[in-house]
Amino acid sequence: MTKLKALLTELSRSEIPKGPSPAFTPVHLIKALLLLESNSMGRQLMSKMLGLGEGSARTLVKKLAERALVSIDPVGGCNLTEEGRLIVSELRQTILSSKEFTLEEFGIKLPSFAIQVRGPSAFTIPITKLRDVAVKNGAEGMLVFTVKDSKISLPMIVDDISKDYPRLVEMIKNSFSLRDGDFIFIGFAEDKNAAEHGTLAAAIFCILES
Repeated sequence: MTKLKALLTELSRSEIPKGPSPAFTPVHLIKALLLLESNSMGRQLMSKMLGLGEGSARTLVKKLAERALVSIDPVGGCNLTEEGRLIVSELRQTILSSKEFTLEEFGIKLPSFAIQVRGPSAFTIPITKLRDVAVKNGAEGMLVFTVKDSKISLPMIVDDISKDYPRLVEMIKNSFSLRDGDFIFIGFAEDKNAAEHGTLAAAIFCILES
């Protein structure tokens, strides 16, 4: 078992603190690591970026520090440790890239978030299961696109969406460096944080199932 999968397994079994502030989930912990990939960050900003109360953000950072994944500087904020960077490097083998998105051409006007997923495990997981994970974690729904022969498809629906949704195809291709076998998860919700949270949960599920 890789360090990443061991961490995710541990986090998924951990009891999440409850209280008046929104409690964090294992997905919040992983998102926090990804946020720290490029920059150090104070707890206040992290709280805002994660959509958490400051108390929950403080506890989250403490847990990451206890696992030696982040270091805490009173002035400079939180930084990834060498161990934290190893975990993020493993994450990036499956979760290649992500960004806010729009599905308006698809008739969905809710805030959306897209994640490029790579790895054989995604092929073995039923799409309905991936959607269930996304919805359970805050999304209203999620579309799963695949790349095959340089074409973008909706599995079991249409092999090439370019004819009916040319702008969506252009957006996906401009947003991600694609190769055959990649998946694009696009979750949507009333709130952009919920859309991101649900979509990231589905991507993390692929790692746990690998």
